[in-house]
Amino acid sequence: MYPKLKTIKITTLLLLVFSLSTIFAQDIITKKDGEKLKVIIEEVTKNSIKYVDFKDQNGVLFTIDKALISEVEFAHGKKLNIKNPEENPHYFADDKINNYMLNFSALGGNTLGLAYERVLKPGQSIMAEVKVYGVGIKSRFEDSRNGFGIDFSYRLKTKSLFSNNSHRPKHIFHGAYFAPVISFSSGKITYNDYFDGTSANNLISFKHNVFLFGIQYGKQWVLQKKVTVDASVGFHYYVGDDNLNDYEPLRLGNMIGSNNKLFGFNLRIGLLGGKSIVKKP
Repeated sequence: MYPKLKTIKITTLLLLVFSLSTIFAQDIITKKDGEKLKVIIEEVTKNSIKYVDFKDQNGVLFTIDKALISEVEFAHGKKLNIKNPEENPHYFADDKINNYMLNFSALGGNTLGLAYERVLKPGQSIMAEVKVYGVGIKSRFEDSRNGFGIDFSYRLKTKSLFSNNSHRPKHIFHGAYFAPVISFSSGKITYNDYFDGTSANNLISFKHNVFLFGIQYGKQWVLQKKVTVDASVGFHYYVGDDNLNDYEPLRLGNMIGSNNKLFGFNLRIGLLGGKSIVKKP
């Protein structure tokens, strides 16, 4: 009987030790602001962690987004590697990645500007814009205009898509950006000769074939996940052939300048379309 009694006591002691270790075992969630949460983690998903308060294990089940977490340490000592949420496309599963835009500032320079932007990954996109000269609003002394231009840019967001006080990211297109730009333009513009006040039938023409290199800074807003408003300014340097004189700057719709330097302003309105960044089965 004595060996059996001893076995029962040892088993009871082991169960008691196991129960106490379970009771006092706690997981630690460290938030990006430094706050540490003592919890019991119930579930870990792709984008969030569900837990209960360690002091109230039968209480409310909380959910915290991984975007707000810097580290998770489980009671058994293992740590959970939290990836940068900016690199997780599932946060943007409902966001369209194609943006079709009309450049209204180019229209004011007698130019039709049509742009297409596509997201490569969160925080990065590429954009191409085709410009057709002679389709838009003429200036006072402009007689005719023709030609085309094409711009390519690579956009980089300057800030995180996640705000500090919210776990929900903004739309994948939203935010301020820097964009290096390369362009080509070829065209001809004809004016009434207003330099000496002679007859309006006296015309003067300017031609150009130039390559441009520049940088733009802008910001894009998304309305109802359908419409975009994009405003930017830019500085560009150009090389090539033109027959401009001291009186007439080079005008490329949304750009104007001389002496190999151009300044640009863009106001684009766009519509979102296409598939999302996440490939659904």
